[in-house]
Amino acid sequence: MYFPEFHPESKVWVYTANRLLNQNEQVFIEKELNIFTKNWAAHGSGLKADGLIEHDRFIVLAVDETTVGASGCSIDSSVKFIKAIGKELEVDFFDRLNLVVEKDGEFKRSHISDLKENADWNVFNPMITDLKGLREDWKQKVSKSPFF
Repeated sequence: MYFPEFHPESKVWVYTANRLLNQNEQVFIEKELNIFTKNWAAHGSGLKADGLIEHDRFIVLAVDETTVGASGCSIDSSVKFIKAIGKELEVDFFDRLNLVVEKDGEFKRSHISDLKENADWNVFNPMITDLKGLREDWKQKVSKSPFF
């Protein structure tokens, strides 16, 4: 289960890399995620936040807003953080037209206009915004997704 100590309504942001992240890149990202989430704040108040890398291609950030909510400025800082990682590693985390699909452990990228060709595959929905959605609906059949 993702972020088991966080409330199900915690805010979540999913960033998809335009390519696989190698082991060295993942170690670098995990270190940077740890630093960023420990120091992430909204109007001077620390956020209960965490991040992870999933399937060698996704960065997931979560904020449990039961104590302190993420502000516009704190969200902007997270976007700048992800953009900086992307620049450092030459990875695009902001291409929303190419989605990741999976079937029987095989992953591939598919342009949103080509998803119907993969109707029996699963798609990772990058529009998930809360932890409950991440846990229950992040991966869903293409044919039952909002993209079909």
